Amino acid sequence: MALDGCSKCIKYTMAIFNILFFISGATLLGGGIFLHHREGPFATLLPSFPFLNAANLCIAVGVVIMAVSFLGCCGALKENPCLLITYFIILVGIFILEIAIAAMGFTYRNQVAHYIAQDLTTGGLQKYNATGEQGLTRAWDKMQTYLFCCGVDSYQDWGHFSSLYQANETPDSCCFISFPGCGKDPNESKYHGGCVQALEMELQQNINVLGVIGVSVAFFQIMGMAFAWSLFQDLRKQPPSDGLLA
Repeated sequence: MALDGCSKCIKYTMAIFNILFFISGATLLGGGIFLHHREGPFATLLPSFPFLNAANLCIAVGVVIMAVSFLGCCGALKENPCLLITYFIILVGIFILEIAIAAMGFTYRNQVAHYIAQDLTTGGLQKYNATGEQGLTRAWDKMQTYLFCCGVDSYQDWGHFSSLYQANETPDSCCFISFPGCGKDPNESKYHGGCVQALEMELQQNINVLGVIGVSVAFFQIMGMAFAWSLFQDLRKQPPSDGLLA
């Protein structure tokens, strides 16, 4: 198929666009891996919010972007209508899914604090340092150290909900300066604020980051859909090559 000047311009613009799209996906994947290393264990403590973890979402979105952009680039350079329409349909499907997820998140945004408190109490305090719960224990320690918090609503929750601690006793990760045994010393300085409020703020920051990412990805998707549909229509209008007529 011999494309005219305008169609060739769309072809190479779409190829360059998808190369940039691929690079953005790789960047998201790298950022997600970094976030997972830094705060990934927090997801262990919040089973009600598996998809609110920015690290997991960045990794998933990055992989999808890289795969879809590779498909689009191949479709454009090979001038393959089948690849182009597949690329277009996938982008439309992802776009609709993103809108549905955003609408669901907006609808249930006010229930976040309730579920965070419930997850931390039933899945955290009561299982801390239990046999086979080493991952959850490390997640609690990392969260309290990283977010400068202690317990669910306050440091006193450890004495109320955990059989491991008496009143005013906490894990060592609640101490300003952590060392073995500091949590059981009532005279040591500790974080008094609970982790519900701290995690709410952390999730809100993640949601803001994901919102910016979502808007950026949506822009790329709309542009990709426009390029793919335009090039697909141009290819359909092209007459068969001489080789096909022979």
